[in-house]
Amino acid sequence: MKKNLFLIFVIALVCVSCNDWLELSPTDKLAAGNMWTSEDLADKGIAGLYSVFYPSAKYLTSPQLSRQVDGINRQGIEALGFPTAYYSNNYPVRLLTLEAKRAGDFQLSQEWKFGYTIIHSANDAIANLHKAGLSEEKFERYQCEARFFRAWAYNRLNMLYQGVPIYLEPTNNEDMTKTQSTAEEVWKVCLDDLKYCIDNPNLPDNTLTVNYGHPSKGAAYALRGMIHMWQKDYEAALGDFEKVEQCGYGLWEGEYIDLFKYENDHHKEMIFTIQFDETTGYSDNIQMMVGARDTYNSWTEWKPSPDFVDYYRKADGSVFVWSEVPGLEDWDLLTPAQREVFFCRDELKTNPVLKDLAAEVRNRIGEKVFDDYYLDSGNEDRIRQAYEGRDPRLQQSVVTPYKPVNCFPYLPSVYAVGKQARWPLLGQANPDGSYDGADFWLDKRSSAFYCYRKYVEFEEGRLSNQSRSCQTDWPLIRYTQILLQRAEALARLDRIGEAVDLVNRIRTRAHMPPLVNGGAGANGVTGQEDMLDRIRYESRVELCVESVNFFEEVRWGTWKESKFQGQMTNGGKSWWGDIKEETWYWSDTLWPWSAPLGEIQRNPAIQKREGWTY
Repeated sequence: MKKNLFLIFVIALVCVSCNDWLELSPTDKLAAGNMWTSEDLADKGIAGLYSVFYPSAKYLTSPQLSRQVDGINRQGIEALGFPTAYYSNNYPVRLLTLEAKRAGDFQLSQEWKFGYTIIHSANDAIANLHKAGLSEEKFERYQCEARFFRAWAYNRLNMLYQGVPIYLEPTNNEDMTKTQSTAEEVWKVCLDDLKYCIDNPNLPDNTLTVNYGHPSKGAAYALRGMIHMWQKDYEAALGDFEKVEQCGYGLWEGEYIDLFKYENDHHKEMIFTIQFDETTGYSDNIQMMVGARDTYNSWTEWKPSPDFVDYYRKADGSVFVWSEVPGLEDWDLLTPAQREVFFCRDELKTNPVLKDLAAEVRNRIGEKVFDDYYLDSGNEDRIRQAYEGRDPRLQQSVVTPYKPVNCFPYLPSVYAVGKQARWPLLGQANPDGSYDGADFWLDKRSSAFYCYRKYVEFEEGRLSNQSRSCQTDWPLIRYTQILLQRAEALARLDRIGEAVDLVNRIRTRAHMPPLVNGGAGANGVTGQEDMLDRIRYESRVELCVESVNFFEEVRWGTWKESKFQGQMTNGGKSWWGDIKEETWYWSDTLWPWSAPLGEIQRNPAIQKREGWTY
């Protein structure tokens, strides 16, 4: 079991001293100079900067977006990205599901509050740390940490709102009356803070072995490079990204999926993370968000989008096309709803137990389609081959149809061998009451949906308390993203060969064939635009479930193309591509976000954004 003294201190602050911290820095009176009058209080104050990222323990019993009102908004941001379709019983992601984009949306206010809570706490530390009687080395290190957090928070706000008010001094709520600065002015604040960190000799290159979890010079280079990418200053970004590896960070060398196990949390791949540890009594609820009823009784709120699953390339690097799968040549002749026939389980026509399920399928897709395309023998084998011979990261990251998995349902606490995602569903157990080989059971079962493997524990004994004791750290910055942005900077500078070399480091780890600069075939890169497309592919596949993709899609200008498949509407789909859950509505005004309605009502200087409803 991993242990980290700093994490234990942070969690103790959150869980034990939370009330004290909140009284010193409440939302209605953010300046708290008396917090910094001793070294002990300064330690607690800096730890408080970290505590903002953690949801309160009471919210860990539910993964639903509207029930978690503090901590980092992973659910909402991941839901907006291309890879994931988010389901919520009582809060669909309304930024997508309402045609009119409302400034009163929950996510707008949550992100605004989260960002400014960090900023005001950091401002308080920067202005008052000199009172604590710290050594020069510790004072400067804490100054750097506070400035890093401020830069991180302003950058996140800027990625969402493209311009927010700037406050660099401790400020009470009643004095927050500024209007939005421009995006470039906000990034200037971030760059100034990060330069302070990088130039300061008291900030270490990395914190992999000492002060693990604290910001470092490598993290500052990484964040500054990411901001330069938004500014399209690719030469500056490249210079910063090259420094990250020199600071001691690097690529995970093992199997891709193993990086996301708690045993490997402290690897050099992880540049800046939110730490979780069961020994502290404070854990994460990622399993509950992402897993299934058959994986520790989880809720399947985050599901892989079928558009994303279809996007995974073949193992030879070529694009996957459904109509090229043997037996599915007529794929494009059927409607999305009719394609259900290809995904149906065997024995629908012959097994009396399945008689009613077969009748339901016939009614949905039509007698002729069912008779023409359902195979009396081998229907499962035919669809299973569509997922075989693909990028290995597909089946590492996603539970695919008719692929046996061993899992731990928790209720009724049995270890099940060889369960399979089938359709139509027969039951969580076999007709004789056994569980081995039965249907894999998600929480959401109104149609056939995918389930993630990434960040999900399947084996008995991996979690001790259903799905609420996850201890895997959550990366805010990891090296793969930096390496891919470094490759993107090279590609945009038309240094294609160097970009190819960097991307191949990631493809080699994934057991994918290397790209070739020029040449023919699926892996021959034909120029700058093709190289950028290859980088986007690696980014989408590598960083799924990490609440990163949405930010990348809007930066690339590809969000409509990916999330909405270039259409005005899309939505939560079944395996075969018909919309079975909420419909999503595109609007050209959907990004950048409006300032939240509550802030506009409170501060008359805040400007509204055209296209949003108020």
